[in-house]
Amino acid sequence: MSFAGACLIFETLYNNDGSVKLRGITSMKVFKQLMMTVIAAVALLSGLSATAQADTHTDFISRLSRPVMQASKKYHLYGSVMMAQAALESDWGTSELAAQANNYFGVKGDYEGQSVTLPTSEEGSNGLMVGTVAQFKAYPTLAASINDYAQVLRDGTTWNPFLYQEAWRENATSYVSATKTLASSYATDSSYSEKLNHIIETYDLQRFDQATTNKDDADHTVKITPGVTYATYKGHATVKNGDVKIYDSVPGPTGHAKVIDSAKLANHNVQIVQRGIIKNTQTIWYQIKIGQTTGWVQLTDLLNLKTR
Repeated sequence: MSFAGACLIFETLYNNDGSVKLRGITSMKVFKQLMMTVIAAVALLSGLSATAQADTHTDFISRLSRPVMQASKKYHLYGSVMMAQAALESDWGTSELAAQANNYFGVKGDYEGQSVTLPTSEEGSNGLMVGTVAQFKAYPTLAASINDYAQVLRDGTTWNPFLYQEAWRENATSYVSATKTLASSYATDSSYSEKLNHIIETYDLQRFDQATTNKDDADHTVKITPGVTYATYKGHATVKNGDVKIYDSVPGPTGHAKVIDSAKLANHNVQIVQRGIIKNTQTIWYQIKIGQTTGWVQLTDLLNLKTR
């Protein structure tokens, strides 16, 4: 039997005794029309689904734009990469980790003592995904998650504070270089960089990098030192009398930053805008500002430290 002969649409008819009989009523022409209608309906639904997904992704990017811009400027990172990582790691904000713990980057450990334990999967040495359970940081807000992750990229690990340094803006020539670094140092997924690059290109996330170029970046006196944990600190203090050293950045493990003349600051009240703690020594430094002078001084050189 030919395909045309087999493709009949039936209507239900009844015999005089009430039993059912079927009669073929429709030709191939009507069948084709019906199939075209079905295909058109499926295409319409697919189009609506794609549009809804695009709208959802656009809303996600819009919601994260401000905190990503702020964190990428503060820590001198690629905003495009941070946004793409947030999308990939949290499945555009729909993952259980994002919903339960505001954790958009899959950062493990605890945040101010708060964490959640959830199942996860990691790529093994054979290239296959292996299920496991891990403890992840639980954040009070989305902004806290973004800011903490940016600090993770700057601080590295306790055994290697320079682990992610090739992803920093001053070291990576482009977002492609940054994603390549993270693929080898942050993720276990062998196609991690390709996935990030695809998201960046699809949603034109390079615009976040253009908006945070060096000429528009955060205060240039805020020079990031590896191995230092930074936090915003709003307050004021008095600079003690005597020989006080003020630096243009927190002195790092490989040497001292340039010392700024500070004689005029003795006994003066100064504004404090940021705190930095050297991780291996737990030495505390504060970034101070008075007039046009900005720099970093050690806690021991300040008196009457108060938070606003």
